[in-house]
Amino acid sequence: MNKPTVFAVACILASAALAQTNALPPAATNAPAGPKTISLQKMLVIGPSGLKLHSLAMITQDKAKDGVDESFLPGFKVCSEDSATPVRSVTARLLGQHFVEGKEAPNPEAVALLIKLAKDESADVRYSAVYHGLTQIQNKSPEIVELLIDVASTNREQGLYERIIQSLESNREQVVQTLDKKLAEGDNIALYEIYEDLAGKKPANADKYLDMPSSRPKMFIFKGGGNAAEAFKAELEAELNSIGLEVPEVVVSGVGENYVLLLKTYITKDRIAVEKAFADPGKFTVTQEMWLTPELEIQIEAMRQK
Repeated sequence: MNKPTVFAVACILASAALAQTNALPPAATNAPAGPKTISLQKMLVIGPSGLKLHSLAMITQDKAKDGVDESFLPGFKVCSEDSATPVRSVTARLLGQHFVEGKEAPNPEAVALLIKLAKDESADVRYSAVYHGLTQIQNKSPEIVELLIDVASTNREQGLYERIIQSLESNREQVVQTLDKKLAEGDNIALYEIYEDLAGKKPANADKYLDMPSSRPKMFIFKGGGNAAEAFKAELEAELNSIGLEVPEVVVSGVGENYVLLLKTYITKDRIAVEKAFADPGKFTVTQEMWLTPELEIQIEAMRQK
């Protein structure tokens, strides 16, 4: 799913930033004093962070008078280096939307900026650069394919992860070559975990990874089975025991009939056993499964405590 937080904050800050307009020093001139209009392109270059946000918000709202073209790139370059995270994040989004998405030959300067922003210190900026930019490139270079693989292995945020998988479908051969090379350099469980999703097949010597701890927990959400939540939980635990999970970590989330069972796996072979045993709907139906990022674990725990 998209991340609206940074962009929403950017728009709020941008509205407040209008008060800074008079703070810009007037250009020296012998002409009579009068109102001066500064173009959006110029404001992106010389404006403080607040006014940059205002200009970026106007572009997002399709208020750029003659549309967005290469004349905006110098401003976007300056914005990509701004100290304010929202400025960099919205800039990444606009670069992807205006210079990459739907284009057979995306602008090389825009792509270079997106590659830089995809390595930004801020997770929100990286997300915008990858989701709205690099995954939209139709003909990806080896550098971009490798970068997307690295992002997928380190960031399993569901929406971004699925976007990367989809965007690399046409690069399967290159993906396989890159992953095989990386795995040959050392047993990397994170790369093993994403191999089948990205390459469409299992890697060679897959069995050696089975007893390794996962790079992060995998959560399976099971549909509830009536009012007796604890009894249904016990039945699921017995089923999990039968497929090899010795001490499954199952918790009930929700009350009454509106509950689900949450299962976390930590060992690779346990995750694979669950995926195989519950691939088809039955008495125990997996409604969703996801890699748990630290942020997602915090959100889930907060929801359970409500």
